[in-house]
Amino acid sequence: MRSGRRAHLVGIALAVAGTARAQPGTEAELAGPPVPPGVAPGAPTPAGQSAVESSDVPPHRASPERFAVVPFENRSGVRVFDWLIAAAPFEIATKTEGVLGLEPTGGPLYVGADHVPAEAGAVAVFAAARTARWVVTGWVERPNWELRLHLTLWKISGTSAAIAGDAERTGLVPSYHALLGAALGEVWTEGGLTLDAARTTSLARPLARDVYAVNLLGRGLGHLTGALPAPLLTADARARQLEQAARDLERAVFIDPKVPEAQRVVGELYLALAVTRSEPKLRGRAAGKFNYAHDLAPDDPQALRAAATAAEAANKAEVARELFQALVTRRPWDLDARYQLGAALWATANAGAAERQLAQVTAARPDFLPARRVLALIHASRSDTRKLVDELEAIARRAPDDLDTKADLATAYGALARWNDAIAQLETIAAARAPDLALLVRIGDAHRRTGDLDAALAWYGRASKLVPDVSLPGFLAAQMLFDAGRLADAARAYTGLQRFREDLPAAEQALGVIALRQGRWSEAAWYLRRATRGAPREVLTWRALIAAELGRKDGALALDEVKRALPTWPRDGELLYLAGMAHVLRGERDLARERLVQALDALPDLADARRALGQLDIGAAPVTGLVPALLRPWGDAPALQDTLDRFGVTAAAMSSVRTSYQMQVLTMLGALGKGPFAPGKRAAARTCPLGRVAPLWASAQGELRRYERLGVDLEAEHRYLARHDEVGATAGLLPNARTQLALAKRAYRTALADISELRAEWTRGLAPELRAAGCTDPLLAAAVANPARYRVIVEDAAEVIPPRAPPRTRPRATFYVDNTRCADPVDVWIDGAQLGQVAPGRRSALVSDGGERTLCLLGPGAAQCGDRGTVRQIYLHDGWSVTLYCPN
Repeated sequence: MRSGRRAHLVGIALAVAGTARAQPGTEAELAGPPVPPGVAPGAPTPAGQSAVESSDVPPHRASPERFAVVPFENRSGVRVFDWLIAAAPFEIATKTEGVLGLEPTGGPLYVGADHVPAEAGAVAVFAAARTARWVVTGWVERPNWELRLHLTLWKISGTSAAIAGDAERTGLVPSYHALLGAALGEVWTEGGLTLDAARTTSLARPLARDVYAVNLLGRGLGHLTGALPAPLLTADARARQLEQAARDLERAVFIDPKVPEAQRVVGELYLALAVTRSEPKLRGRAAGKFNYAHDLAPDDPQALRAAATAAEAANKAEVARELFQALVTRRPWDLDARYQLGAALWATANAGAAERQLAQVTAARPDFLPARRVLALIHASRSDTRKLVDELEAIARRAPDDLDTKADLATAYGALARWNDAIAQLETIAAARAPDLALLVRIGDAHRRTGDLDAALAWYGRASKLVPDVSLPGFLAAQMLFDAGRLADAARAYTGLQRFREDLPAAEQALGVIALRQGRWSEAAWYLRRATRGAPREVLTWRALIAAELGRKDGALALDEVKRALPTWPRDGELLYLAGMAHVLRGERDLARERLVQALDALPDLADARRALGQLDIGAAPVTGLVPALLRPWGDAPALQDTLDRFGVTAAAMSSVRTSYQMQVLTMLGALGKGPFAPGKRAAARTCPLGRVAPLWASAQGELRRYERLGVDLEAEHRYLARHDEVGATAGLLPNARTQLALAKRAYRTALADISELRAEWTRGLAPELRAAGCTDPLLAAAVANPARYRVIVEDAAEVIPPRAPPRTRPRATFYVDNTRCADPVDVWIDGAQLGQVAPGRRSALVSDGGERTLCLLGPGAAQCGDRGTVRQIYLHDGWSVTLYCPN
């Protein structure tokens, strides 16, 4: 019984139809693409590197003037020039965009299948369809076995077209690129553009070293676009045409693989073949071609766009973000690229930057709904419901038939407590299509929120009749009656709900709670005993049962029920409080005080326990004041959101416990000389190190049990969410909550795998090592119970003082004192001891210990070492020398 509603806000379109309407371009805008800072104009960009290096994205600005090209006419009468029908306009568009900076139309291939006569009326109609300011037409001839190219530039003004430039060139076929470049520069000059020498040279740039590769590119492009003459296309004829295009284009890139335009066109061909052949692998090959084209020509905007779109299709959000950022930096007017940049930023969790880019898109194109849908997701992720409502209202105004948007809008209205607006949206959906269970229940929930119980019951009744085997609407109606204080009506509703076998314990628990509210203790205990047998893992049922036994004044039976429940929920404050009240009923005031203190320790905000403790202190008899809660197997959107939040808290607690448990296991293995925490190359322990292992063993066992208890809570929360999802009741959640639900499903599967892994770590990883060291479970348990008895005292061994080796003899060094320039002898002292004397006019060698030494040279007039100019610190080594300089 899943809802047919699709999660449209999560699936964002990878490409959108339409482009920005042309605006008159200024001279600066016609001057070509912006040059990055620090890059000389015309300087080549290294292969594989984007021409845009700045991380700053310029704001949106008006588009330069748009132009269009039409397939050329082949007036030569020979098929050998058919390649020019598509190749010439393709090259014209490529160079006009890359060199002159104008905005092309016609998509990534520029050329269409329609042959437009070179007449003013036909050209004006063609330009209006493409919102182009300029149109280029042309034809080819073969006079005297040469090539003649004729180009005509049309300027569009309103609904009329006039010739703005006309050029013709004739020459040999190998000079095709030069002929086309010269003619193209002439027509644009006549059209009003000023071309410098660098641009003129760029317009004549050959696409390939071999013109035959361009010949094949033109033929393949003509077959791909349908520009070459062909019969009325059927599906089979189109497939044959694509096969012909594949033969020509693949040969073109084989002859010259360094042609980026050809590599990109081959990628477009593979995308078309992926559809006709139903081969998804071709999309990967297309992405490879696009990336190679971008590597060959990083400045080519079409190659950059193709590589970015391929990265986005492959879910490579980081790569797509960088490529789209480079594209938007180069083309700030390109709203499609800016939208895709915003979507990529959102996919990489940069909501602030994504919102800034998408806001510019919607400001320039208010009817661009994909951008508004991503903005709605951003506002939902931030819980900014007011902005979410504004965005959804804008979408609903522009797409009044979009029922999914109306459903999300109703949810957002509900989050703002605008229930009447929510009802209006939901009832509009119900009138537009056959209502399902989830929709009828949501309408009933909305009426319940407004206080119109009769209308809510009517809608719940419609839902029950539509799907009689689902208990959701019946339980919601019964819970509503219970909350409204209509206990008799609620009891009748729950009595009827006992027919649902899966929810029988919940119905019995509700009947028991109603009986408690009405003071019928025995009837309540009878229902609740049955409910605990049917669903023993529901703590609400156990609380209600113990309260019923206390109402019957049966303290002994109440304590028995407490003993059955507390092992599963040892820290449940309300269970501990009820246990204390059972001891009060039996006159065991000391035990009652102990349990009440434990209850306040587990749940400090439990006012009933605090009040009972105060009454015990003054000698009064406390009275049980806790009112058991109703078990609710079904809930509305707020209840689902609360469960999602609890699921997240439980999952986070389990992650923390898992980390602690695994650390203790590794520490125990380290104490046994195994694992990553083993100290160095220490051998495995032969005896059990009880003092270190026993506390870790007890703590790890406790963490594993805690993990299992948390897993029980996680399973209950997941089961609650899953059964609502099965009947489509999660449609009432906000978009971010639906994403949170999908993550919760994956987290639950991970938790199931984790508990198996943790148990395997204990049984297959740790337990054999403990047994090998003699650390049996009974021994460890005894050491935990009486650590003083099992403490092992290890005496520290005396440290061995290693023998001191004799000092190593210092190496001897021969050094020289040069006294050839002095007429007096000089005494040489080392470290305060005289080493010798050097005669005048001699260079003498002396020997001493090497290393750091104090050298003293005493000449005439020096009484002792230390006088000015006699002492210096030296590092003595073989060959060291010093020269004495004496005045003449």
